Amino acid sequence: VPLTAATLWTTVELRELRDHGRLGASALALLLGRTVSSVKSAASRGGISLRQPGSRRGLVLGQPRCCSLRADMRGDLVSGRVSAEAVAARVKLDREAALCPVCARREIASRGNGLCRVCYLQKLTEAHLQALEEIDAQRSLWASRQCLKRARDAQAAAGC
Repeated sequence: VPLTAATLWTTVELRELRDHGRLGASALALLLGRTVSSVKSAASRGGISLRQPGSRRGLVLGQPRCCSLRADMRGDLVSGRVSAEAVAARVKLDREAALCPVCARREIASRGNGLCRVCYLQKLTEAHLQALEEIDAQRSLWASRQCLKRARDAQAAAGC
């Protein structure tokens, strides 16, 4: 992507971004005459927080990075009623208690798909086999179309 004058940020603009980051991306975009995505991108590159005061989005200090916290855990951690170690222990207990919804025999291996590793691999195998069946069906369709075309061509050549 070529750099243009519109994509470069001046030191004055970056200082404004740093000083007024608490206003949020949309307010800063209006203030600086930039797009919201441009402001977010520049803040990300500069390590500048655009979080507004009182905002509870994003990771909380002490939150385990492996997972998102439920609202009650998050509130306890933010208010200081429980320590980060206690929240980590609760997260570990929740993770151990979660069973695969397909087989209900093994714990969930990945929060992304919500399945144990065995069930995930079985589902993946089924998807691959289905894709192979679709490819075979497409080949059969092309072969039958080709046979039909040859028959029509032969009929047209014999009729001439």
